[in-house]
Amino acid sequence: MNIISGIARRIELTVPAGLAVRPTSVRARKALFDSLGDFEDANVVDLFAGCGSLGLEAASRGAAKVILVENSRAHCRAIEENVAKVCKAGVRSEMLIMPTDALGGAYRVKMPEPDIIFADPPYPVSVECFEQLMADERFIEWAKSCYLIWEIPSEPGAVGKFMNHPLLTSQIKRFGSTQFLIAVVDDKK
Repeated sequence: MNIISGIARRIELTVPAGLAVRPTSVRARKALFDSLGDFEDANVVDLFAGCGSLGLEAASRGAAKVILVENSRAHCRAIEENVAKVCKAGVRSEMLIMPTDALGGAYRVKMPEPDIIFADPPYPVSVECFEQLMADERFIEWAKSCYLIWEIPSEPGAVGKFMNHPLLTSQIKRFGSTQFLIAVVDDKK
């Protein structure tokens, strides 16, 4: 697992042992980021950050600020190592690790206007996390007009649980076997 592009290209990321972290594959991450275009000066939030691969990829590609939200202390230690590695490679993004529950919302205070929110919770709770955030008026207000990019579980029928949400203008993009909801939050729908 490594950074694909930008200043920290080829930096190998520390990934905690075990199956609790399921980093987005390099191939899917490359295709996703290439499809999103320029990250220069973007404010990025990586919810359920795991090892931080999505947020750190954005930082390597020029994001101004990246908040990595992860509730596991072990995973936060891996993220700390990875932040140190990308900083040593020359990445100058402001990066903040928040050891908190992504559903709790404490990170919103630190990023008043995000441009992009990545969310990749553990697959068994992904739908539940999505529904909880979409029902949280404070999250909707905070995230309005930004991109919400959610990695969809690979189980049959999962896509239908993420489509046609009344507060999202969205599409599904598939990169290899990985699918992402790419949506704009619109609190006026």
